[in-house]
This record gives sequence, C-alpha cells and structure tokens, in this order.
Amino acid sequence: MSSRFFRLALALGGLFVAAGASGHHSFSAEFTAEETATITGTVTEVWFRNPHVRYYVEVTTADGEIEQWDTRGASPSLLVRRGWTKSSIKIGDTITLNGHRAHEADRKLLSIIWVELADGTRLE
Repeated sequence: MSSRFFRLALALGGLFVAAGASGHHSFSAEFTAEETATITGTVTEVWFRNPHVRYYVEVTTADGEIEQWDTRGASPSLLVRRGWTKSSIKIGDTITLNGHRAHEADRKLLSIIWVELADGTRLE
C-alpha cells in the first residue's frame, strides 16, 4: 500500500513541477535582443511581485495618441539587491524606460534595461 501511495505522490509532484515550468517563458520567446526602445509616460499600475516586476505605463505619442505599455523587469528579489524598492516607482509617476522590444512590432511590450525617474535617478 505504501509503495502505491509513494508512486501516486511522485506522479502528482511531477505534474505540479511540469505545470510551473511551462508557465514561464524565456526572454527570447517574447523579446528581441536586437531592438530597443525608449518611452516616457505615466505609471498606471505597479506589480512588484514574482516572477517579474511589471509597470504599466500610459504613453502619449507625437500624434497625441495614448498607448498602454506593459513593461517588465527582473524579479523583485534581484531588483531589491540593486537598490529598487516597492515604492521606487508609484502609480502617477512620470518615468522614462529603455528596454528590449517585443518580437511583434505592434505589441507595446518592453523588457526593462533601465528606468529614469522624474528627478533624474536612474535604476538599472
């Protein structure tokens, strides 16, 4: 009986590990290393949680159109070691971001390289 239970537990554990691993995409699956962009806008939402910190930014184009950008950084633990905190960037802040573009040119998605705050502080 214990052998049967052990095999069932092992199989279920394997399913959970496989499900978690498939939920995370590699950098190259979404972003291109060859093309970067710099945008300036107002932060509308902050996700300072795993697996990646995300800032949603509203950008006004030269034509006056409003674009919603999804910008993604490293994990919170890595960013904290680099000096970032949950309150480094807040909703309503105007920031400039530089990062790698999504493969699809029309997708407003950026993998953050650096962020410049309104006071000139640069977070990398």
